[in-house]
Amino acid sequence: MSRVHAVVAAISLRMARAGGALLIIASAVITFEILARKFFLLPFNVGTELSTYALAVGASWSFAYTLLHRAHVRIDVLRNWLPPVARASLDVLALVSLTAVAVILAWYLFDTVEASWTLGARENTSLGTPLILPHGLWFIGLVWFAVVCVEQLVTVLGAVLRGDVDAVTAKAGPTGVEEELEEVLATVETRPQGTV
Repeated sequence: MSRVHAVVAAISLRMARAGGALLIIASAVITFEILARKFFLLPFNVGTELSTYALAVGASWSFAYTLLHRAHVRIDVLRNWLPPVARASLDVLALVSLTAVAVILAWYLFDTVEASWTLGARENTSLGTPLILPHGLWFIGLVWFAVVCVEQLVTVLGAVLRGDVDAVTAKAGPTGVEEELEEVLATVETRPQGTV
């Protein structure tokens, strides 16, 4: 199972980086567009459309990486006051809910992708972007997110069957302040001296 998880983690990292690159490219296009309008009076206006696609695709391609690093936003005030078994139960419930949402989103987005493909739909803008491109990339990100959710859920349910509450918390629980602090300190310690 660790080999499968290593492959899942590697693909998720690459997808998150690609999503981040899309956002950087979109911000560069918007910056160029603003400067072109301001200094050269060019009526260049594609940044809004491209940035919308970049945001949707970049976000969906980053969801799996965020899940693997337990970085999704969770309100855990009540959870922290509960005993370990109750906390683990809430963690499993949260992961089951997230998996259900991911699968439902991917399922319904398939209809949108299919309609874009079948109709040959294009954006009603100067670019006339074939909608299968942004919809397809968005769909790939959500499908991968659903796959990773299922993989994580299988791992967590295995820990539940073994009665390993610590493993459930380590996979499905939110990161605590102590864990985040340890991670930051480990990063600082591994940097060569004299770098910022």
